[in-house]
Amino acid sequence: MDKDELRQALDSLGWKQSELARKLEVSDTTVSRWATGEPIPRWLAEYLRVMQELDRLHRVYVKPPKPVKETTPPVEPPAPRTETRAAAMVRTLAETNFGKE
Repeated sequence: MDKDELRQALDSLGWKQSELARKLEVSDTTVSRWATGEPIPRWLAEYLRVMQELDRLHRVYVKPPKPVKETTPPVEPPAPRTETRAAAMVRTLAETNFGKE
C-alpha cells in the first residue's frame, strides 16, 4: 500500500488521519508520515482492507441504502367531453350506418 492507496482507503471509510491515529492508538505524526510517503506497514494495509469490507457489508446488510423513488410521469387529465354520452352514441350509430340497410 502506498500513500495514495492510504488516502483512498481513508476517504472510502470517511475517516480523517486523526481518526485512524486514534483507532490505532498511534500518534497523529505517525499517520502523517505514512500519508506523506513513509513505508506503510503490511498490517495497516490489511487492517484498512478489512475495515473497508466491514463497511461494505454493513451498508449492504445492516443499513441498506434507501431505494430511489422512481418518479412516474404526470398523468394528463382526460380532455373535457364536448358531447353527451347519448349524442356520442347517436354519432357512432350514424357513422356505422346502423339501421340503414
